[in-house]
Amino acid sequence: MNNPKVSIVIPVYNGHDFLGEAIDSALAQTYKNVEILVINDGSDDDGATERVAMSYGDKVRYYHKQNGGVASALNRAIAEMTGDYFSWLSHDDLYTKDKVEKEMSALSRIGRDDVVGEGVAHPVPV
Repeated sequence: MNNPKVSIVIPVYNGHDFLGEAIDSALAQTYKNVEILVINDGSDDDGATERVAMSYGDKVRYYHKQNGGVASALNRAIAEMTGDYFSWLSHDDLYTKDKVEKEMSALSRIGRDDVVGEGVAHPVPV
């Protein structure tokens, strides 16, 4: 697969204090074929988390769901994503700007699309 799309998924619950920095680190990726999905897991912070996510306009796909925990937010992201690979970024974490590029390079060197491991983009079963 040449230049596969990577879906960077950010599940968040009441995370407006750190969400912008996480999104910025996703947007700064040197590997450019990415989409960024923010899944708001029912935050009850008077819309603060939503305002942060929505401030990025069409650079981020935003979804709000009833609170169900991080696993349910990740499941929603998998259902909504259009990428070939899934990458989970916690709302209070940051990616180095070359993280996805290094992962995709490592995956390419392995030469298999059924490999899952720490530090390697995770293939999504079809």
